[in-house]
Amino acid sequence: MPPESHGDLAELPLRGFGTLKIQTSVLDHGQSRYIIRGPHIRGTLVVVSSTPHGGPVLPTAVRVRFGDGLDDLSWSAPRSDEPVVRGVRLHGFTDAINPRTVSRRDHFLVSDAVVRRDNGSTRRIPDGARALTEAVVVAVVKHWYRRSDRAELVRAAARSSATDQVRYEERQIGRLEAELQTVRDDRAAARRRISQVAGLVRRRQPAVQPPVSEAVRLPFVGRDGAPMGTLTVREREVGVLPGRVVYEVEGGRVRGTFTVGPDLYDRSQAIPRGIYISYGRPKDGFWSRECTDEPSINGVKLSGGWSHGGRTHDITPASPDYLPAQIRLGPTTSTSAPDATSRRASAVLRALALHYLSRPDEEALRIAAGKQRAEVTRAAAQEKLSRLRRREAVLAYRLRQHRARKQQYLGLLAGDGACSPGPLVELPPLRRALGLAA
Repeated sequence: MPPESHGDLAELPLRGFGTLKIQTSVLDHGQSRYIIRGPHIRGTLVVVSSTPHGGPVLPTAVRVRFGDGLDDLSWSAPRSDEPVVRGVRLHGFTDAINPRTVSRRDHFLVSDAVVRRDNGSTRRIPDGARALTEAVVVAVVKHWYRRSDRAELVRAAARSSATDQVRYEERQIGRLEAELQTVRDDRAAARRRISQVAGLVRRRQPAVQPPVSEAVRLPFVGRDGAPMGTLTVREREVGVLPGRVVYEVEGGRVRGTFTVGPDLYDRSQAIPRGIYISYGRPKDGFWSRECTDEPSINGVKLSGGWSHGGRTHDITPASPDYLPAQIRLGPTTSTSAPDATSRRASAVLRALALHYLSRPDEEALRIAAGKQRAEVTRAAAQEKLSRLRRREAVLAYRLRQHRARKQQYLGLLAGDGACSPGPLVELPPLRRALGLAA
């Protein structure tokens, strides 16, 4: 640590509290020590430029620390010559203070400024001591702001934190670079999806086989693989809505209608993947989840459906183990079916999903569904592309900011005079960045 620089003795008026005598000295890292004596107060305050991560490169705020000692002590460690105000010992430090506008109306004595007892416990600063402390802090900070060496103190504080700030900026740069690459990859995927939808619209629809009149017997099993019975399954309609097949099912305490097709909510691909199974036959309208001819399992009538988005490779006779089974209570309300019914319903849904996936025209059915929802898929991809463009502009803007800040801190460490209290790097306003072309 370099030798201290000592200043002159001075007196500061404290409105309503008399006069405060101070002796100042300059410590390492641009800190300023104030040894104070006044009515009902004595001790040491240290004015420290506030250098939080993400703050100004050349700090504009200060904090006042109660007591002398090393800067790297923990908050709980006692410091030498902590000020005693109206018989109580102050500990900790103030919140960040703007020295240009500081007044007693500011709330800078926050939870980090407390009274410390001899046994190490802490408590709130009493009102009388708080009022005097506020007056002293305001007087000291105003004196600090008028110092002829303030610019040198601020630069020294910025330089002392520069190594840590460079590490922080590098972490932010790495995080933003990774996020920016992800956004750019997603943008490329959205553009591909728009092109794929355009190609799908032009593509000829492959043939879809008509309903097969012969019934099929399907065994179905529980999640433990134990047999639960055999279902007799008949195809009632193909293409009730594009890509969806209506099955009439009977057997194994199951009776009623199920509709199977690609997942209703998959907008990630031009040709929808996944599975959606409705309890019943859907009414008209692509998005309709209202069904007629809802099935009964274990004598319980079920409604709703199962959405399994974007994939089918994980569907087996025994998994997924627990699938939706709801009992309709009203037009917009429902409740879960009993456990035994839910287990049986899950087994039925898995068996029907695998039956649908084994169809020779499965891809033709998915293409039909994709053609019907092409405009919706295209609109979703275009909207996502717009969001990604805006997000990319914001991330690129922030990345330039952090790279510029890193260079400013490196300039401080090199002592090349690159930093000044004004703006050092001109960046376009964020609103202009948001208007960048994709």
